Amino acid sequence: MPRAASIDLTVVITTHAEGRLLRPTLRSVASAMTDASTAGVACELLIMCDNADEATRAEANRWTERAGLAFAVRMLEVSLGESGASRNAGATAALGEFVGFVDGDDLVSENYFTSAMAVLRATDGPAIVHPDYVISFGARSVIWRTDPTDHAEASYRDLIRHNLWPSSATTRRSVYLEHPYRSLHPGSGYGPEDWVWNIDTSAAGVTHLTAPDTVFFYRVRERGGVNNRHALSILPWFDIAQLRKALPEAAAPVPLTPANPHPRGLRGIGHRAYTAVLPVARWSTSWLTFEAKHHIYRTVRWVFRLGAGDPEKPPAPEVPPGVATALQHAVEIDPAVSWTAHRVLSLPVWHAHDDGYAEYLESAIDDIGDRGQVLVMVPWLGVGGADLVALNYAKALNASDGYRGRVTILATSLAERTRIDLIPDDLNFVQLDERWLGLDPGMRSRLLAQLLILVRPELIVSVNCHHFTEALPTYDRQILDGTRAFVTLFAFDRIGPGYPTNPITDDSHREYLDRIDGVITDNTTTASLVSEILALPEERILVHRQPALDDVPALRTDSAAYRDETFSAERPFRLLWPHRLDGEKRPDVLVDLANELRRRGIPAVVEVSGQRVLTADGDTLMHDLKSAGVIYRGPYSGGLSALPTDSYHALLLTSQSEGLPLVLVQSLLLSLPVIASGVGGVPDIIIAGETGLLTEGPDDIAGFADAVELLITNSARRRSLIERGHAFAAEKHSWSTFTHTTRAAFAPTGASIRS
Repeated sequence: MPRAASIDLTVVITTHAEGRLLRPTLRSVASAMTDASTAGVACELLIMCDNADEATRAEANRWTERAGLAFAVRMLEVSLGESGASRNAGATAALGEFVGFVDGDDLVSENYFTSAMAVLRATDGPAIVHPDYVISFGARSVIWRTDPTDHAEASYRDLIRHNLWPSSATTRRSVYLEHPYRSLHPGSGYGPEDWVWNIDTSAAGVTHLTAPDTVFFYRVRERGGVNNRHALSILPWFDIAQLRKALPEAAAPVPLTPANPHPRGLRGIGHRAYTAVLPVARWSTSWLTFEAKHHIYRTVRWVFRLGAGDPEKPPAPEVPPGVATALQHAVEIDPAVSWTAHRVLSLPVWHAHDDGYAEYLESAIDDIGDRGQVLVMVPWLGVGGADLVALNYAKALNASDGYRGRVTILATSLAERTRIDLIPDDLNFVQLDERWLGLDPGMRSRLLAQLLILVRPELIVSVNCHHFTEALPTYDRQILDGTRAFVTLFAFDRIGPGYPTNPITDDSHREYLDRIDGVITDNTTTASLVSEILALPEERILVHRQPALDDVPALRTDSAAYRDETFSAERPFRLLWPHRLDGEKRPDVLVDLANELRRRGIPAVVEVSGQRVLTADGDTLMHDLKSAGVIYRGPYSGGLSALPTDSYHALLLTSQSEGLPLVLVQSLLLSLPVIASGVGGVPDIIIAGETGLLTEGPDDIAGFADAVELLITNSARRRSLIERGHAFAAEKHSWSTFTHTTRAAFAPTGASIRS
């Protein structure tokens, strides 16, 4: 249809399945269009029926047949099934120089289009106009005042955290055609489309303005509707750098004067002053616990509000005249607004509050920079087995041709637990601002998902990163949109009286397991267990044998374990137990073992090196260990090679449960024979009688004592175990073997890193 030069404004109403709710919307819009027509604006109404149901189409048809309207009415039926595409089709079909959008279940004040047209005609350059106030009604009642982008408090960070403007917008048709809405399928989990469009247009330099004294009434439904569909939606990729450039951080607060005590009405000094001092407050309280900081911030907010005459419930509130007029008109069109209007003086006033979300997000994006093709995600990077695994993947991938120089280790939990000195200089390490842990759990998951969407890595390897696992049940579709992801499961922790738990199995639905690319473990026993528990096909579970040392050392034939032939009370057989002292590792076994060795007259001594993480009965255990003759050497760091392993004769592992502990790999490579409880993945490397000796479990005291006696009395057998163990570990757990496995599993696909 050729465009009609006589049409100034086309109002587009997008409809889907509003049914009878479309009636009050059309009545409200018709009233506003009549007001604009009276002011000399030539209007047309275009009703876009996108896969509309019968009731909605019938209501739309009813208006095309009405006579005596001050504007023309058209209906256009499309089958797009998506709000952004519907809006784009409406802008394309519009005949007016200007186009205004209203959703099919919302209302507008009578003066909206008249005021919006006046603002647009007086504005140079591309601009978009929104209503001045927003009032939610229905399932939730809230009032807020919108800020234009030229307002002193306007901030790109606020726009990242909140949708600052309602879905209703009026601008020149050319702006819509140059900056169309993104097509976001409802099943993608992205949206809302108007928030994305507000960000895209702001980043492009289009100014967002408000029509003075106008009101948008946003219907909030108990079920159904766009607001519920987008409850868990998240923003797709957007150009945060361009947004930051186009819409800088908030300027200084608007000066307060007797004539201007509360700039922009509903916002007030309390919020502005609190926002101004917030960065200093965060810095000065960074050493405190989250609970203490929360209490301080809450108190400071209250003091600012009280001292500024801006308490949470002002003593003498007044409804702005424009809002009062709009409410009087709206309740006659739809009485559903009446309960909201009745308590308008006590409605919660919403504003874009600063909880640090955008700051933490932006900081992480800047730190990752262009080195986010691969993210190795961890809670922290310390000295444990999982920490070593994370470093292994990061180093191997960073050294590969496909990912060289574009690998980042992303830590999400407590910075104090990370050993920065362990991270090679050529690896990018990023620690999420620790304050993000103070956010609501749901918002934490959203922030992490949004970060991954904006960075859009080609590959994620999550090594026991529980924050990543917690985000997947809600945001798996969005996180994995163009990104391959693998999660690790090496063993189950135990809670209570031995109940197994793991972040993957803690999620009772586990639907995201169908979308991730695989679960990684380090031994065949755990792989079989994971396949059985999670009902995953074997090909989705990857067994990666981990290297334990950077270089494979030569077989030590000069060590005590290989060389010594005779033992006595003066020169005992020295057993090394190098694990953290907690219940899973079963240090209590050492008491019974030491007593059994003494009872048999075996000249052996047990020596313990490891961090104490014992519970309340820890002091009792330490006393019992000492009484049994077990020597505690204290904690150590840097792996088994940091200990004088060449002076010991064997290594003990007495754990209740394990994956494949890398300390065993290190022991074999350092020519120290192993006696271990045959649990979890231990038999994958300690093959009984070949690469080491196994017991039936941690409580098999006789088995441990028999193994010690065998190594003491049969030096030839001991040397054979050392030689076979070293050869096995060198072959199966070398860097070359691991690098080959890693590159085969994670080879770049060449896919676009942004969707």
